Amino acid sequence: MTYKFTIEKANAFTKENSQSVKNQFKPEIHFTAPIGWINDPNGFIFFKGEYHLFYQHYPYGTEWGPMHWGHAKTKDFLTWEHLPIALAPDMPYDKDGCFSGSAIVKDDKLWLMYTGNIIDAENGNQQVQNMAYSTDGITFKKLDKNPVATGEILPDTIVKSDFRDPKVFEKDGIYYAVVAAQDKKHVGSIILLSSLNLIDWSFESIFLEGQKNQGVMWECPDYFEIDGTSYLVLSPMRFPRDQFHFTNINSSVILKGEVDWETKTFKMDSLTELDQGHDFYAPQTLVDEKGRRIMIAWMHTWGRTLPTHELNHKWAGQMTMPRELHPFENGIKQAFLVEVVENLPTLPLNQAVETAGKLVTNPSSSIHYRLGEEGDAIHFGYDQEEDIVYINRSEQAQVIKGEEEWPIDLKASKIKADKLTVIIDKNAIEIIVNDGQAVLSSTYYLTNSQPILEETKSKWVTN
Repeated sequence: MTYKFTIEKANAFTKENSQSVKNQFKPEIHFTAPIGWINDPNGFIFFKGEYHLFYQHYPYGTEWGPMHWGHAKTKDFLTWEHLPIALAPDMPYDKDGCFSGSAIVKDDKLWLMYTGNIIDAENGNQQVQNMAYSTDGITFKKLDKNPVATGEILPDTIVKSDFRDPKVFEKDGIYYAVVAAQDKKHVGSIILLSSLNLIDWSFESIFLEGQKNQGVMWECPDYFEIDGTSYLVLSPMRFPRDQFHFTNINSSVILKGEVDWETKTFKMDSLTELDQGHDFYAPQTLVDEKGRRIMIAWMHTWGRTLPTHELNHKWAGQMTMPRELHPFENGIKQAFLVEVVENLPTLPLNQAVETAGKLVTNPSSSIHYRLGEEGDAIHFGYDQEEDIVYINRSEQAQVIKGEEEWPIDLKASKIKADKLTVIIDKNAIEIIVNDGQAVLSSTYYLTNSQPILEETKSKWVTN
């Protein structure tokens, strides 16, 4: 059978057309693809001295389409080398998309585990798990045995067409994968699979079963341990919102808890939203050679308009800056990587922002900033009266709309702020509060490519 999409076609298209991409809003240090659409980070891993990032990718357009796996690597998270596309939907078991997954190193080979999407009107849609491997970290061979896990191994309570996004890890000589699924009661579930060789996979357990108040579907799980404590990262769809939390229809959370490895189940002690900004979804983590647990996420979310698509700039989507995770009380603290912050210039006030940089402040009272000019600007800062750190896009001329039935221009965190660490890029702002107690990440699209950054007396803490 001949398939419409191949790696060769995708790489040739990228090479021939990437020069036509318009860079007006393209960030300087936040990762973007050479061309086309991107969403979830995949296969985020430290391999042979470099950080590798794979990602959901549709090179042929600026909307979600049949998913490929794009691929890039970096040594410093400031400059990236684009590599050939790693996976294309070119087999019966992934013909309608190579969906999200992860990477692991075994026997000096780089292995990928991913979901194959199969649309079948006659027999019903399926999502199955597949493996591919590489000896050079660039060219990947899919296993002849694929798929290695299908919905047939799942309990009858699980929807077989919602079984995706495997995150593989090793523990005590056994390979495991946490996989997102949906219970037939329309709640999220996490499935645990196991293997001794990354080829033969078995169902182990329903690792965690969701509740009615925790969203209708969970995506992109990630399990890891820090200092003996177990954590599970999830991206729930339609988690019930309150005034400051879960104000996007789709969110990302971290669960702190413990695992009973006899029953292979996760017991949750706490649940915390990872980011309260406009744009953060589907985070994935790695451990580097220093033992740091580092997280990166898609800096967008589902159900939002995207200016670079509407304006035909031929690219859409980007990643957050990486963050190191540290245990903290009932959840986790997130910090920009020390070496990244050290290598960024401090942005001066009352001047044009000509390059990506940082702004670090220790507010003893309210402090409000405007980036841009009257009629086309974003506002951010800290309001001491209400103890709110915020980002407000309501004055941006380029209107961004969402599926939400409530206003979405303002995103805020209710917290007493003693320190703000801000990274500003050409179209992105990330604010870390109190060295990681809260985080807000948002994209923005201002007409002036070198907007003025200034402190103002006006607070923008209402939609």
